[in-house]
Amino acid sequence: MTTSSLRLDDSLRARIAQVARATDQTPHSFMVQALAEKVDEAEWKLGIQQEALRRDQALVAGEPAVEWHEMKSWLQQRLDSSNKKSPAAKRRK
Repeated sequence: MTTSSLRLDDSLRARIAQVARATDQTPHSFMVQALAEKVDEAEWKLGIQQEALRRDQALVAGEPAVEWHEMKSWLQQRLDSSNKKSPAAKRRK
């Protein structure tokens, strides 16, 4: 494992210490966890953006796609089927 240095202003450092104490963590473990979560989020967003770009390029290249009226009908059917009331559950005595 390598060491990295972060320059934090005093107010942020104090906030981190306060939250770390409140969550029964060290400031170090809190920051490592926060950085890991931020990296996960950024990787997820980049993946979504890359997938959107790939799909856009496929459409521009003429690959087949679902027409909006077909998607709208499919979505409406899904909504209609999920809104149907299920039979009432029998109560236990």
